[in-house]
Amino acid sequence: MKRLLFCLVALIAVVALVVPSYAAEMKINGMNHIRAISRDNYDGNDDVDDNANYVTQRFRMYFSSIASENLKLVYKNEIDIEWGDVGAGAGSRGDGGGLAADTVNLETKNIYVEFMVPDTPVKATLGLQGITLHQGWFFSNDVSAARFDMNFDPITVTAYWAGLYGMNVDNNASDDSWQIVVSGGYKAENMDARLSLGYERGPNEGGGTQFYGSGAGIDYDAAQTDDNDFYLLMGEFGMSFDMVSFNVIAGMNFGEADGTGAATQANRKYEGYMFQAKVNLALDMATLRAQFVYASGDKEGDFDEDFRGMAGMAVDWGSEIMANGYFYDRDARVRQIGGDMYTNGDESPNNLWSVGVGADFKPADNTTISANVLYIAMVEERSVGCDPTVDSCDEDTIGVEVNARLAQKIYPNLTLNLVGAYLFADDGYGDYNPDSWADNSGDDAYQVGIGVDYSF
Repeated sequence: MKRLLFCLVALIAVVALVVPSYAAEMKINGMNHIRAISRDNYDGNDDVDDNANYVTQRFRMYFSSIASENLKLVYKNEIDIEWGDVGAGAGSRGDGGGLAADTVNLETKNIYVEFMVPDTPVKATLGLQGITLHQGWFFSNDVSAARFDMNFDPITVTAYWAGLYGMNVDNNASDDSWQIVVSGGYKAENMDARLSLGYERGPNEGGGTQFYGSGAGIDYDAAQTDDNDFYLLMGEFGMSFDMVSFNVIAGMNFGEADGTGAATQANRKYEGYMFQAKVNLALDMATLRAQFVYASGDKEGDFDEDFRGMAGMAVDWGSEIMANGYFYDRDARVRQIGGDMYTNGDESPNNLWSVGVGADFKPADNTTISANVLYIAMVEERSVGCDPTVDSCDEDTIGVEVNARLAQKIYPNLTLNLVGAYLFADDGYGDYNPDSWADNSGDDAYQVGIGVDYSF
């Protein structure tokens, strides 16, 4: 018995010494946001009482299994909650947050393996992962992809194939939707440049409008029966000096949806373009900035020149009310309501231009105050708030937005944010719906709130 016990102890000691040399290192990090929001006239329709006050919570956690510097596995989940929302109940997806918290709201955002291909400069990332290119103007989302990054310092090359919608559902290959992207970058001491080209194959049959994750994709009508080929070419260039830095992004899309009948989303050409320019001036206690954004749009009733991002595009271009600012709310899609007016869904601006100035102040090491003023307008006029067959009501000015944020670090990983935004609306901020005309125009809108953000 003593001999057996001795052998068992010896075996445990050997395992304890050997296993750590082979076991993967586990790393956990993530964040938790709690944000209370109050907003009014978020839909641009002053005839509707849409005042809302609510609290949202978002939790994300990364689990990384790191076998070596050349191999790791990553899992990321997300939970979104609206306080007091009972949701759909156990077995169905819902926000939760209500009494007893009985709901299903756990999302798998990432699960991928990342490794260096032996004896090459190629890093492969396979699985559901996050990809961002050109500050989100090209792509920024979680997607199932096979991605390869090659480092030929100072040049880098990124290429990936991503599955989007369908992917041979019911053995019908015509419903497949995917994209393939090649992007090259150059980085010097004070200069960055990148050029990207992407192709996206849209589903050819059925399906109506497709959305990918939190971002809106290209609209596909049920009548579409032939090829749907979309291309996006985008370049970016930036330089930084002691006090001044600037960045420009320019892109154009081309291709066509080869459908039948009159020009619609199912039968159209893609000929849009965008441009963004930013300049920052760093002073002792403040950073001043200026920005210009332009995304082309169609003339009313046409389908050709509006800018379209790749499915999965998500960009914050500076507005708290008109874009995805600090209080991004997936259930309050004002931008989608005016979908043909100045956006493609909630995250892909088109038919819109804006010029803005702002500043960041640091009165103390743990305090940052940001303020911005933006003039926002449409590229092409729209008939807002009336039936154009009856009245002349073409508008192009959306308004002037003023927003500000106070970020106060309470602890190194805990930040308190106070945010406010007000849109001094013009007549272009209203209800544009060709299928259901309403006699109204936009009224001023506001959004205020407080957030507590924790990261670990």
